[in-house]
Amino acid sequence: MIDLRRKLHNLTHPVLGRILMLHRVVEHRSDDPAQRELEVTPDFLEQTILDYRQNGYTFISIDELSSLLTTHYSLSTKKNICLTFDDGYQDNYDIAYPLLKRLEVPFVVYVTTGFIDNRLPMWWYLNEQLGISSESLKTLDAAPLCTIGAHTVSHPRLDTLSLDDQQKEIAQSHQELESLLGHPVHHFSYPHGAYNDDTLTIVKQQSFRTALCAWGGTVRRGAPPLTLPRIELKQP
Repeated sequence: MIDLRRKLHNLTHPVLGRILMLHRVVEHRSDDPAQRELEVTPDFLEQTILDYRQNGYTFISIDELSSLLTTHYSLSTKKNICLTFDDGYQDNYDIAYPLLKRLEVPFVVYVTTGFIDNRLPMWWYLNEQLGISSESLKTLDAAPLCTIGAHTVSHPRLDTLSLDDQQKEIAQSHQELESLLGHPVHHFSYPHGAYNDDTLTIVKQQSFRTALCAWGGTVRRGAPPLTLPRIELKQP
């Protein structure tokens, strides 16, 4: 009976595709294992994109994926991939963007607003100034392939904060991005993939169209748009 229910669910909720989670794209990866996990090289990223395309996947924007969640979806439609970057590193602009522009791949950068112009340090990279500049961020935002999303102010585990502190982290980052970019920001991702019921309430109040986790698997039609799963792309 359970297998039958699963089969029926899979039939009525076909797979839309995958959301890949990345952080940094660097020419030379760190010797530190924790930092190295967050890094991929341009060659690795390019080969990954080419491999997915060879296997019949189409790279789409987060707005396109959001639309697919609620519209009729044919089983024969191509498999989709959405490429996402968390935190807001300068190398997303310097290294990733030229590559993705050349390959014509849409992508999302979820920005922790405190990291813009290195106002707050990325504590996992001691004594390094890695945050994206406001000018680079605005240039990315103007690029047709790029979507900018919010990722809190200081990158905390939201599920450990009070309701008021969560409100500040989420709403302030949303407001800061919209003020900097001059237009609405519709997408969000949870730092560390962490959230609770209070988080979801605030994200709904902020009218985000999607919010992304840091784990999971494939995205199916009808998936809750504020807890979408991702697959972390790791380089060996």
